[in-house]
Amino acid sequence: MEKAGDLIFWTYFMIDWKKVEQMPSDQACSECGALMNRAEQAVDSKGQRFDCYVCHTDKRVIWLKTR
Repeated sequence: MEKAGDLIFWTYFMIDWKKVEQMPSDQACSECGALMNRAEQAVDSKGQRFDCYVCHTDKRVIWLKTR
C-alpha cells in the first residue's frame, strides 16, 4: 500500500462484520453523511483500546484511540 488511506479502506474488507457486535450511533459518516454503526471495542497488544465506527454504505472504518 502506498497511501495510508488505502490501508484504512481495506480494513473494511479484512473484518467479517457478521461476527462483530454493532449498534447504531449518532456519528455521521464524513463521506456520505449516513449514520455509522459503532462496533465492539478493539484492544491492541499493548492494551490500548480503540473505538470503531463503520459505515457499510461506503465501506469507511474509523478507529478512535480511547484514553
